[in-house]
Amino acid sequence: MGLVWIVQKTGNPRFPIRIAIEQEGRTLFAVRAQDAWPGQKGNVFCIRDGTPPDERDLFETVERIPVISFDRFGKSLRITLDRPLKKRCEFLILQKAYKNRPGSYEQIFFKTQTAQREHRSRSRLSLRPVKTSFTVVVDTAEKYPWKFPKAQIEKRKLPAGDYALIHEDTILAVVERKTFQNLLTDFSRIAMLHQVLRELETLPHAALVIEADYGDFLNPERLEHSYKPAHCYRVLSELQAMHPHLPIIFARTRKEANLWTYGFFRAVYRKSLEERASQETELTAEPVVPYVAELRLEQRILTALRDNEAVTATTNSSPVGSAVSGVSFTTLQEVLTDVDETSLKRILQRLKKQGRIDSMGRGNVRRWFLITEKPADPSE
Repeated sequence: MGLVWIVQKTGNPRFPIRIAIEQEGRTLFAVRAQDAWPGQKGNVFCIRDGTPPDERDLFETVERIPVISFDRFGKSLRITLDRPLKKRCEFLILQKAYKNRPGSYEQIFFKTQTAQREHRSRSRLSLRPVKTSFTVVVDTAEKYPWKFPKAQIEKRKLPAGDYALIHEDTILAVVERKTFQNLLTDFSRIAMLHQVLRELETLPHAALVIEADYGDFLNPERLEHSYKPAHCYRVLSELQAMHPHLPIIFARTRKEANLWTYGFFRAVYRKSLEERASQETELTAEPVVPYVAELRLEQRILTALRDNEAVTATTNSSPVGSAVSGVSFTTLQEVLTDVDETSLKRILQRLKKQGRIDSMGRGNVRRWFLITEKPADPSE
């Protein structure tokens, strides 16, 4: 089951709102806040919530929203909610030293996307530069390897790819290098190329870097009649479709491909250092595992209708066809337990306006249907 954003009224005049992120009844993160969402000032001061489970039953739940993504970056927890507005936010968690005595105390700020955009550090990169050297391993098959200034270079056989960023014998990132001619040659053995890329995808932060522009594969003069441009763009499209998690970078020249890979390795190395440092500080009740929802709420509703055999074949005479079953609102609530009533009603109406679903009846007898075809125009 996915993560849920829960907002409750506590009745406490100083911190009247409790905000929690839960998964299958487990509270991953919870705070007491002064407001359910930051207003014009852009941030809300919060404190940790330690309310026992039996006392939470006294709170009034006002929102239950599915979470699209949840991740930790440094001192921040970044969250995206499954709704059209007020959906991106972060909790900045700081440790401040006491001025007049030893020790420190915690400060938590609930910030929105607007506050992040208007902050004076909005142009500052998330990954801070590091001066420590890193290790790049070059595969033994590389005859004329790229150069990586200020990096320690080792040469040995790699399990996949031509260049790898290594730390403590662990691969952090890997790049498969292809020249224009290399890739054209691989077009003649496409099955083998797919196998190579599948192996590459099993490694962290993998990328395919090509020393050519995308347009080069559409230029008959560069192709020299080896392949037609139409075939080339179909192959390149297939590569990305078959390997959706593998970035394919068209870097134009050898120099630019080298530079992209060098910058990529440096960024991944900085990211790994910050992740290891952040593990020493506990921001949540459990270690944060990056989370991305498999389906958005709209898709989950459509799937629920389909799974309940609510597909309605529309006809010229009826916008909802001959189906008489459908799915009630109560049934949808039972299936989508992580969604509050208001949000569910809002999305059902939006899907209806889009012509993707329809309904019959009113009140408790109302049934929702999935429309698979547009109604025929009576005037035709």
